[in-house]
Amino acid sequence: MRLYRVTAGGRLRAAGPGRGGWSVCVLRAAEVPRCAALPGRRALAASVSSIRFCRAASRPGLVRGTVRLPGHTDGSDALAFAFVLCGRGLFVALPPNARDLPLHALPAAVPATPAGVLLALLEQRTAADARVLQTLERRLDRLEQTLDAGQVAGFSRAAMDVRRRLAALRRAYAQLATLAEERLADPVMPPAGGERGAWQRCAARAARLRDEAETLREYILQLWQVYQSRIELQQNRVVTLLTVVTTLFVPLSLVTGWYGMNFDGMLAPSVPWGYPAVAGACVLLALGGLLFFKWKGML
Repeated sequence: MRLYRVTAGGRLRAAGPGRGGWSVCVLRAAEVPRCAALPGRRALAASVSSIRFCRAASRPGLVRGTVRLPGHTDGSDALAFAFVLCGRGLFVALPPNARDLPLHALPAAVPATPAGVLLALLEQRTAADARVLQTLERRLDRLEQTLDAGQVAGFSRAAMDVRRRLAALRRAYAQLATLAEERLADPVMPPAGGERGAWQRCAARAARLRDEAETLREYILQLWQVYQSRIELQQNRVVTLLTVVTTLFVPLSLVTGWYGMNFDGMLAPSVPWGYPAVAGACVLLALGGLLFFKWKGML
């Protein structure tokens, strides 16, 4: 368990367990049932073990909720915690095996209250997510350039990876915007003063990030359509080549079938120039077919 107090400038300072004046308490999941000062310990212990989305619910005298934002790479840096906001302060419960919150790099809480600390945690993460979206956009630009160059190898896997990450980010931003809107419309413990403006900024930022993620998802759909057209073009080329080869060998197969019948009285079967004449005719047929397909633009 770690205790902090919020300074007048919105910064966190460590507070010892024997000292008063703390307003932010960070706990591990195993410490939640043993924290006597924590209201609603059972409900928080149940929610911290399985955090799947962002939500907030008001109860008389407190606001309880969970926050989950996906990681930027493999999910190892996902932000997940449960919280209780009450008159005593802010209680933050971390799930089992979760990393410590980066409180040392936390921006100044605005307002300088426990609720402002919660908002600063969300602001710290969404500021990094804006850079992640820019990185994903540059990656999609490179995929578009490879498609323009006619290179389709590896596009499907890369596009699906970006699409899954964008879907997870968009879902998290939508939930975060809903959480902020629920706090603004809370009839039990409505935010007051500077806290209301901070929640409004949080809702607007989450909605903006959600819209950017949705725009990038639409970009991927457009690239996927281009990719499908490239694949169909390659398939059409292969089918065209097979059609040309098959058509060229049809008359040669016909000649072979005729001369394989061994009927009496066939044209030049027993004269010295018979074989060269038939071979020359087959070559002329093949060259004529090649010239025809070349003229039609199929080769």
